[in-house]
Amino acid sequence: MYTHILLAFDQSDSSQKALDSAVELLHLNNKADLTITHVSTEKHSLDTTIYDKPRDASAIMSPGVDRQNPPYMPPLPQQDNGKSVHQLTDELDDALKSAKDHLDNKNIEAQFYPLTGSPAEAIVDYAENNEVDLIIVGRTEKSTFQKWFLGSVSEKIMQSSPCSVLVIK
Repeated sequence: MYTHILLAFDQSDSSQKALDSAVELLHLNNKADLTITHVSTEKHSLDTTIYDKPRDASAIMSPGVDRQNPPYMPPLPQQDNGKSVHQLTDELDDALKSAKDHLDNKNIEAQFYPLTGSPAEAIVDYAENNEVDLIIVGRTEKSTFQKWFLGSVSEKIMQSSPCSVLVIK
């Protein structure tokens, strides 16, 4: 069974279904770790004071920029009750806060990592660097033309992932 599940969450209907599927998997295997991420492609600085150790926003990978630094931030600090010490803020973290609220209602613990950059690359890089053995993503909600022109994030993840990928319709 899986030991570390990574869920890409963006508040779309398909990612909400993916979150529900992750919850079902965790009920089957309560020893698995769950990490939830939201990838922002925005080139704006983050309020990094919500993390354990303040970091420069420059350490976060942006599309086409230095690939030496991993595209993820350290986990949000946890209290004894498993709830986040700090409130999640800004557009980048709205999706993570929504997922956290959903999981809190079900008494499920998870780690939350906001990522920046190209969504497929950031998710795959995180999986490669953090011993993830299952990535769960929602199926794209793009039109056929958008998929042809831009490509599908879930398809790109499936092609380059170091582990199994579960795509939820």
